[in-house]
Amino acid sequence: MRKWLIIILIILWGNIYAQSAEMAESYLQESKGNYELALQSMQKLKVKEPSDAFYQVRIAWLEYLLGRYDASLASYQAALQLKEHLDAQIGVINCLLALGRYPELLGKVDTLLVVHPENQILMAKGAYAAYLAKDYRKAAEYYRMITDISPWDMESRGYLVNNLFLAGEESEALMQLRLLMKYCPHSSIIELYNDRLK
Repeated sequence: MRKWLIIILIILWGNIYAQSAEMAESYLQESKGNYELALQSMQKLKVKEPSDAFYQVRIAWLEYLLGRYDASLASYQAALQLKEHLDAQIGVINCLLALGRYPELLGKVDTLLVVHPENQILMAKGAYAAYLAKDYRKAAEYYRMITDISPWDMESRGYLVNNLFLAGEESEALMQLRLLMKYCPHSSIIELYNDRLK
């Protein structure tokens, strides 16, 4: 009986060691920029444990790095089927951004902000997508949310000034510009808008 227990433990340890080695290889290849080899290592692990959400997220990330945004999006969505989590949701948002699917992205951000109302990563991604979609009012809303939570985030305040100006809200832009001038006088936004907003 004891002999069988030892054999089983050796087999289990060998399997865990092999998985750890494959994972380490994936990270090593990623650090070298060999994303295809890193992806192959993860796919081997995924075959052994198809219900592991982490492996699926890592595959999605590597596909994203390879510029395969549709495949990455599908992999992030598959990860969400295994386990609902914000990492994969942000991965989906990154893919939608790369694919230029801004309306879909903005809807997803707004839905996620109901659950994660102070998540500034979501707000910043929404703001950037709204800016790219030329919806400057919406972009300004997101940046206003960020500066309400983090009033000394002067980079976001600068983006707020820019989007308010582009949205035609010059009096609000001037008010925000004055705060920027007071707390971050070296901001490039000041140079850009100082003469325009007097």
